Amino acid sequence: MKLSIAALLPFFLANIAFAQKPSPNPPLARPKSDECAILGMVVKLAGSEPVKTATVQLQSLQDLRHTVSVVTDVGGRFELKGIDPGRYRLKVSRTGFVTEEYGQKTPNDPGAEIRLAPGQVLRDLLFRLIPWGIIAGRILDDEGEPLPWAQVSALREIYSGGKRKLSPEALVPTNDLGEYRLFGLKPGRYFICAKYKAGLHVVGRAEVREDDSDDSRPEFMPIYYPNSPDPARASTITLKAGEEIPAVEILLRPVTTFRVRGRVYNMVSGRRSNTGVIVQLEQRNSNVAWGSPDHQLNVENSDGSFEIAGVLPGSYTLSAFWFEDGRRYQARQSIEVGNANVEGVNLTIMPGIAVSGRIVWDGKPSLDRDELLVSISPADSRISFNGPARVVGSSFVLRDVFEGTYRLAVSGQSKDCYIKSLRYGSNDALESGFTVVRGAQSSLEVSISSRGTRVQGAVMDQDKLPVTGLWVVLVPDEAHRDQSRLYQKVATDQYGRYLLRGVAPGDYKIFCWDEVEDGAWEDPDFLRTFENRGQKISVEDADVKTVDVVAIRAKSFE
Repeated sequence: MKLSIAALLPFFLANIAFAQKPSPNPPLARPKSDECAILGMVVKLAGSEPVKTATVQLQSLQDLRHTVSVVTDVGGRFELKGIDPGRYRLKVSRTGFVTEEYGQKTPNDPGAEIRLAPGQVLRDLLFRLIPWGIIAGRILDDEGEPLPWAQVSALREIYSGGKRKLSPEALVPTNDLGEYRLFGLKPGRYFICAKYKAGLHVVGRAEVREDDSDDSRPEFMPIYYPNSPDPARASTITLKAGEEIPAVEILLRPVTTFRVRGRVYNMVSGRRSNTGVIVQLEQRNSNVAWGSPDHQLNVENSDGSFEIAGVLPGSYTLSAFWFEDGRRYQARQSIEVGNANVEGVNLTIMPGIAVSGRIVWDGKPSLDRDELLVSISPADSRISFNGPARVVGSSFVLRDVFEGTYRLAVSGQSKDCYIKSLRYGSNDALESGFTVVRGAQSSLEVSISSRGTRVQGAVMDQDKLPVTGLWVVLVPDEAHRDQSRLYQKVATDQYGRYLLRGVAPGDYKIFCWDEVEDGAWEDPDFLRTFENRGQKISVEDADVKTVDVVAIRAKSFE
């Protein structure tokens, strides 16, 4: 029995809970005459047949803990009453259908915020639910024999940092006949990927069981439908609403793989054993937006020796983790796997570094929550265990930081704020991040301006009618388009209005499309087609600008 990434989840989730500590202030009681209501109906997309027992959920955007849910009656109708005025998101879900949010025209749209004024009753809302799709088939080996416990995933292309990545939408194991059934899929184009490792069993969403290794078992390379290890050479499957596509078969062939052997040295004071250390191998420059490590094992030998089998050629980051008394210790290094085993890799577990810093305000301090939190994430990994640091007074300390390059984020400030500058020692770290080196660490200085610009306006279609649930995007001038922090987006509300806050001084263009994938605007190739359709705007600190926008009809450019 092997320990999986699930073993690290409690530590990771504890950090998330720490970062999302809710405000303790209870909502104020309001007069009954100020109470609001939302009334509507849920039907099937095809035929408009009422959908009963669908769950309609209203979530407050001012207090994310506060949700109200009702179930539709036999006629598909619902009523939400006794609602406080404020800002909300409204969504409808039911087994067999794609979850739909108010304001969505397609399942990939952002949806629209609902703003309720005192005493307002929002009537006649209509949700048309799309039935989910299914892709099914079998996974076989080169002899035509079924492969049970193969992992089959449906992946969809998304944008991440301006580049196309694959995002897993569903993951299922095959049964004893090698059969799989990917369900709950919204309409779109999917890559189907099959992986198989003898003895590896998917038990649940976050738990994997691996039987004792057997050197005689063959290794298989992950394959994308129909028969390529490279998604760039794979074929996508187009799935329509409610469609079931059967008999999608993938043939897996044994391949030559290699081993990574080495030793972990635990140098933490007072530690005499090297057992209990978790070693993981993560592929660099992966085409998948997120996911678990490629290989992971527990060090069981007292001398710290380990062996990772079944490794394909490529570039990897090898990491070792050890946890004690709520603290994390680790070691990392890059390795290249070619056409031979990698021998003699040494990982030395050491305590992390404490990186201190301070917050400097430009303008009056402005907070949305009771506390300000500073967090960092590694620039070269999809996995981060660094918890946020509370700002006390104007100071903070990031603990258990290890050598590497990091990007910094601040949360808790008001939406009118932006990070004006970031310095690590004498180095400017705002654009490229900061690099921590043991024995040469410095302190951080984060300057936050509370005088960000507000850009507001309305979005209309070609007929001059307001449009709900569309992205309005602020794109920096060409010289700064490699800076993700300068891009801003917001969805239009139920009246077609938008408000962007905390915009840093500079030159921008405003875009809005009637249909666009989230993040596509950071792709230079995508944006080039629409460059002349953006509205130019220049802002200084504390400006308030109003810009009305006509939504671009994206399909007319195809």
